[in-house]
Amino acid sequence: MRILLLLRGSAGCGKSTWIKEHGLKRYTLSADDIRLLCQSPVLGVDGAESISQSNDKVVWKTLFSILEIRMQRGDFTVIDATNSKTAEMNRYKEMCSTYRYRIYCVDFTDIPIEEVKRRNAGREALRQVSDEVIERMYARFATQKIPSGIKVIRPDELDSIWLQRLDMSHYKRVHHIGDIHGCYTALQKYLSDYGGIKDDEMYIFVGDYIDRGLENAEVVKFLLSIMDRRNVLMLEGNHEKWLWLWANDEVGRSMEFETVTKGALEEARLSKKDVRQLYRKFGQCAYYTYGDHVFLVTHAGLSTVPENLSFVTTEQMIKGVGDYNDFERVADAFFDNTPDNYYQIHGHRNTKQLPVRVNDRVYNLEGQVEFGGHLRCVQVDKDGIHVVEVPNPVFKAPEIAAKPAVADGSVEEVVAALRKNKYVLEKKFGNISSFNYSDKAFYDRVWDEQTTRARGLYIDTKKYKVAARAYDKFFNINERAETKFDMLQHRLQFPVTAYIKENGFLGIVSYNEYEDDLLIASKSTTGGQYAGWLKDMLYGSLSPARLAELKDYIRERDVTFVFECVDMEHDPHIIEYPQSGLYLLDIIHNSMECSRYGYADLCHTAGRFGLRPKEKAYEIGTWQDFFDWYEEVLKEDYEYQGRRIEGFVIEDSAGFMTKLKLRYYSFWKFMRSVSQEAIRRGYIRKTSALTTPLANAYYAWVRKLHDVPERESLPRDICSLRKMFYEENRGV
Repeated sequence: MRILLLLRGSAGCGKSTWIKEHGLKRYTLSADDIRLLCQSPVLGVDGAESISQSNDKVVWKTLFSILEIRMQRGDFTVIDATNSKTAEMNRYKEMCSTYRYRIYCVDFTDIPIEEVKRRNAGREALRQVSDEVIERMYARFATQKIPSGIKVIRPDELDSIWLQRLDMSHYKRVHHIGDIHGCYTALQKYLSDYGGIKDDEMYIFVGDYIDRGLENAEVVKFLLSIMDRRNVLMLEGNHEKWLWLWANDEVGRSMEFETVTKGALEEARLSKKDVRQLYRKFGQCAYYTYGDHVFLVTHAGLSTVPENLSFVTTEQMIKGVGDYNDFERVADAFFDNTPDNYYQIHGHRNTKQLPVRVNDRVYNLEGQVEFGGHLRCVQVDKDGIHVVEVPNPVFKAPEIAAKPAVADGSVEEVVAALRKNKYVLEKKFGNISSFNYSDKAFYDRVWDEQTTRARGLYIDTKKYKVAARAYDKFFNINERAETKFDMLQHRLQFPVTAYIKENGFLGIVSYNEYEDDLLIASKSTTGGQYAGWLKDMLYGSLSPARLAELKDYIRERDVTFVFECVDMEHDPHIIEYPQSGLYLLDIIHNSMECSRYGYADLCHTAGRFGLRPKEKAYEIGTWQDFFDWYEEVLKEDYEYQGRRIEGFVIEDSAGFMTKLKLRYYSFWKFMRSVSQEAIRRGYIRKTSALTTPLANAYYAWVRKLHDVPERESLPRDICSLRKMFYEENRGV
């Protein structure tokens, strides 16, 4: 938790011994320890070893850097130093104000100086100091005072700083109110149903008061109106940090807050000073008894109740133990690790959309209220534990990342916008131009209406009509805000379909009326080697009569055939295929809207021309089924029907698309870059990225290829290298 403990006392007074006796070493930052990391012990003129003081600038810079990292997470921390100067302690005090820490000083200065000299003489020689040093310290303690705002305790008063379990049995009822997310109407409905806030009842809010909902300013105003009540405890959620940054005139990384919530707060003329005071009221957890029951309340859930909750980092209370999707396992662990009368209540995460009561002793208050779900509440009273769910009538439907249809006659305007966008490149092929996002747009992630549209888009700039097209750009799961896994439960409209994502390059085939021939293109051009390979594969797959029929079909229906081209001869990728082949991914109408054939029509048309359509792997009917499927396919050893694949393209019933790359593919894609660098240099710069035995074994093998005489003739594709590696290292 957010507690900083400063030790104040001369060298030799017993600070380090006190730390060891109280089991605090693992939480301690010691200036002397950092000095020994910077420099080994040095010999003095008398032959004795001592700790060098010559690196103090680096030592203190390092200590404060580490301390700030710990404070950002809310780690309990002890500072083992003399802390003899007021200015030094003021620096800690300022940091505690920034990170909302409680700060204490354990004062050892009342130990008589002669006793300290005696103790110093009994220390190991390395850590002894001269009597003159101790005398200077005591002289400084007499004039350099502990700043106000730092609570001073004696060494025997440590227990006074720890989080204490409260007894709330005297309250008629304890209300636990789940994630509100700007849903004021639902919150007021719950409170009004139980007579408003009553003095003889306790109200615990689990956090996440803002963002995504439509009534953020109203919620904050209400919290300001109740923040000083003794029977109200508001815990901090992960969204509140954006509120704190705004109140301090800083900009956060939340697009939702910066583009929506912030405007609502400022339009309501909320005082930033008041909001800062509100934020300082937020607690980290509630830990109390009610009758014979013990309750732990956090924003996101812990896996047990440790002997001392103060040692648990605030970050884990706010974000939860484990990964975001581990909440059910955490609930089970809490059930297994705590006595039968212990209960836990939390919010924040519920990607499986489980009911409020996860198991007999864990309650989950995340109910998707901001998306039209329920405000979840749990009440505790003399009669037991009661669940209450309030539907939210005021919400906005999740935006689906599908492009709206473009009106007729607007192609010219689209072309003008594409040409003005510095992240879009145009290549001209007579009257037809290709528009594609630039490498800079890709690496800088500059995705807007133009850059997402400019992906394999070919426009006749004489007649201003679409000549050929592929998909609008769509993204991997967790790559963008709209594809974050926890957001997919709100965005996906079921049923959803998962198609096999083949591992090749994208190619498109349409009709070029100026040449009365097929328009065959790849990598934003009709003339490159990839377009040539696609043409060879297409012409090798279809007879001249079929090709002529295909041309007529495309011309008459004004469509584009989109292919995945797996070319194991010229362009092997990550996944090994027994032979090259074309996979018909989609047939798309040549319009600005990405309108595609349905899967049945796609398969029928593919059969007509002897083409292989993409493979439908799974149809998934509910979010729970999707969650379980997602967990299954992301296992290290997952294979689809006995073969390795790149991943899946996921499409919901509204046309929203996202991609899922599997672990095998991602691992060997990374090892491909390792191979290229290791063969070229004989090593790679960042070996820390090699985190598994297989990665290290492969790296040890591939770096040897740098020294072989025939290095230049070695295959560079990862499929061949992987095969060579396994042949030479059977059993790995």
